[in-house]
Parts: sequence; C-alpha cells; structure tokens
Amino acid sequence: MKASILTFSQTGNTLKVANSIANVLQNNGIEVEHIRFLHRDKWNPDDADIIGIGAPCFENHPAECVTGFLKNCKYNFNGKKAFVFITSGESPAKTLWHLANSVSKIGAKVIGGVQLRGAVTVPTMFGRFLDRPNETDLQYAKCFGKELSNNLLHNKPISEIYKVDSKKGGNFYNTIGPWLTYFKKKVTPLPKCDPNICTLCGNCVYECPTKSIKIEKQHVVFNNSCIVCYRCWHVCPENAISIKFSPGNGFIERNLYCEKMALKFGNLQRDEDFGINLYKDVLGRRIKLKYNRKKPTAEFEVMNAKQN
Repeated sequence: MKASILTFSQTGNTLKVANSIANVLQNNGIEVEHIRFLHRDKWNPDDADIIGIGAPCFENHPAECVTGFLKNCKYNFNGKKAFVFITSGESPAKTLWHLANSVSKIGAKVIGGVQLRGAVTVPTMFGRFLDRPNETDLQYAKCFGKELSNNLLHNKPISEIYKVDSKKGGNFYNTIGPWLTYFKKKVTPLPKCDPNICTLCGNCVYECPTKSIKIEKQHVVFNNSCIVCYRCWHVCPENAISIKFSPGNGFIERNLYCEKMALKFGNLQRDEDFGINLYKDVLGRRIKLKYNRKKPTAEFEVMNAKQN
C-alpha cells in the first residue's frame, strides 16, 4: 500500500499535521511519499492507493494556489481514495469541504478529513494561536492517521467525526471570504524590492507558492499572479521587500475576525486561548518570523534596533 501526500505549508503548521498522519501510516506498514507544495513538480502520485492534500485556510477557503493546481493538474485520480486536512485561525468556515470538493473534481473519492487550529502569521493579524497546532491537535491528526490505516489495510469505515460534510462550518465567513480576497488584491499592491538593499539571496523566489517571483538582470521581479500571501516579505533577511498594506493596516480584517465575531460566527470555543495581538510589532519590523528553508516555523524573534 502507498500513500502520496502533497502539503502546502508556509510556516510549518499544516506540515506538522501532515507529518503526524504520515508517521502513523508508515508505522502501520504503508509506504508514504510526502512532497511539499513548493516542490509539486516532483509529485508523482499515479501509483498511490490513496492521496492526501493539505493546505492552510486563506480568507475562509483553501489557499487558492492549491485548488488552482488541482484544477489544472495532469493527474487522473478516478477510483483512488483521498483525504484532506487544513489548518486555520478561528474561522475556517467550510474550508475543509471546499478542499475536498476540489479533490473530488479530479476523480478521487474523499473518505475523510481533519481541520485543526494553526498559528496566524498574516502580518496584519499576527499573534493569534501561536502555540497551535499543539500536542492535543496533533494527537487528533494521529488518530485520523490510524483510521486511514485501518481503512486501507482492513477496509474499515472511517468514523463519522472525520467525514467531510458541506453542512459543517458557518455560512457567514464562507460567504465573505471570497469578497475579502478580492478586496485585498485590489487594495494591496504587489510587493516591491529595493535593489539597493537586496542581496539576491533567493529566499523570496524559493518560497513563492505561485512562482510569481524571478531574478532577472540582477533584480527581483514580481508578476501579477501574486496572491499577496506576504511570504516573500516575511523571509527577506534584509527587509528589502516592502508592501503597502491595506488601509488601516488590516483594520477590516481585524474587525471581521475579532474574538467576538469568531465566537459568534466561527468555531472559536470560549475556553480557547485566542492569543495576543502583535501586528504593530510585525509591521514595524520589531519582531520577525524565524526562517529555515528545510524546517518552516511560526516562531518569531525580537529584532534589535540595528536590524529594524
């Protein structure tokens, strides 16, 4: 038996979930091919018995680069089993179902999925759920992995708690998500790179999920396929990349996704730690995500005065 997993994870949240599931599958004797989305050209799931697709939630929907890739991919998954998984802040809405639907459209039968909390590292809302997914979250992912193993090896049905249902998830955030994405793209211009500061290290090119960044004639160049995920801004070691953020530095987003709204319209539980608000420090470059190409992380460091 073989499982082939494709995971989009910029700060390691979704990757932790994928690894938890993959480890259980491997421990049960199932061969696992696990490819990060940045290396999707190397993905070869044709001989797999089950495929897994993981993505973060962007504006209450799966990251559009992932669903776009699935829509245009060359693979035919007719007759194959599949599973999906997502990480999100407080308002995933129907993200898991949307991801499952994208997988179903390429022929696979989605037998289950999990959605887990993940640290929010969007610059304008940075600081929420910074310790997630935690051990409890990942244990839930491992239990899902055990169910997948039993289904593959012994044809046991997946428990109802892991079934993907279009009725799960609130309609409010599901509706406003696409509008917010459209608004953000209209009011947030493409990133710009200062050639006087840039060292051409290539971090931004490597990390761009849509391959919208190139180095041409010793200059970093952006094109309009950018989805304003801000990853390039985060990973530039010299702060050479600048972005003119939305009016009020995310004022609309912070109000739409505040704790009261998340309790009322999202899936935030009253006993959950919503987290701290560090967006001013992030936008002011007083704190910055740590960066490691091989091991993405949502951990951050405090910058000293010389680094600002």
